[in-house]
Amino acid sequence: MMKDRKAVGIAYRFFQSEESRVFAMGSLMLISWVLALALMFRAGHALAENILQMGFAHMLLGRAASITAGKGAEMHSALVAFLAVYLDVMIMFIVYPVLIFSYRNLFERRFFRQHMQPIFDSAQRSLGRMRGFKIVGIFFFVWFPFWMTGIIIGAVIGYLLGLRTWVTMTTVILGSTCAIVSWVYVLGEVFSKLQGVHEAIPGILTIVIILALLVLRFRKRRGAGGKGVREQALERG
Repeated sequence: MMKDRKAVGIAYRFFQSEESRVFAMGSLMLISWVLALALMFRAGHALAENILQMGFAHMLLGRAASITAGKGAEMHSALVAFLAVYLDVMIMFIVYPVLIFSYRNLFERRFFRQHMQPIFDSAQRSLGRMRGFKIVGIFFFVWFPFWMTGIIIGAVIGYLLGLRTWVTMTTVILGSTCAIVSWVYVLGEVFSKLQGVHEAIPGILTIVIILALLVLRFRKRRGAGGKGVREQALERG
């Protein structure tokens, strides 16, 4: 009974917090994405499967994989960029509020220390370099080196620097947009040149990049298996 009351109390505090509004926006974006996909599949739209593949690639491996999947499927660059930005923002709007609320209210819980504290440890590594630059520093942190510094870590750094929630959200969204547009343009140029050599090369390159990202993710997880929470944080960051 006490556990149920605590759970209700935690849920109430979450939905009274500023982060809950960010979470609500992320949830609406997710519902909209699922509904749009369902309608596209029902109508037999040619792009439905490609958009679904981009979504799964983004959720599992990040924007690098989703952009590569979209360009490999010969989708229009503007559509690839839009979808990658949409997915990046949607995931951040869902994950960031949970992270910040957990940091404030569940810091001593075992689940938080095992699964969420690593993200804050990773953000702390870059915090010192950001203190003098704040908004500009976070913007470039998310933008460079493109897919190696993610939107969620950038948002957590903004929180740790004491920036307002919507200032942080705006900054990391702009940084992520610049990163994604840059990579869409770069991959578009690379794929167009390779297609001139042989039309099958872009598809082969897409498979190679995604497999490389899968192997890298798998090796990081295996390497983190025997380490403590703080060491795992450095790997995941």
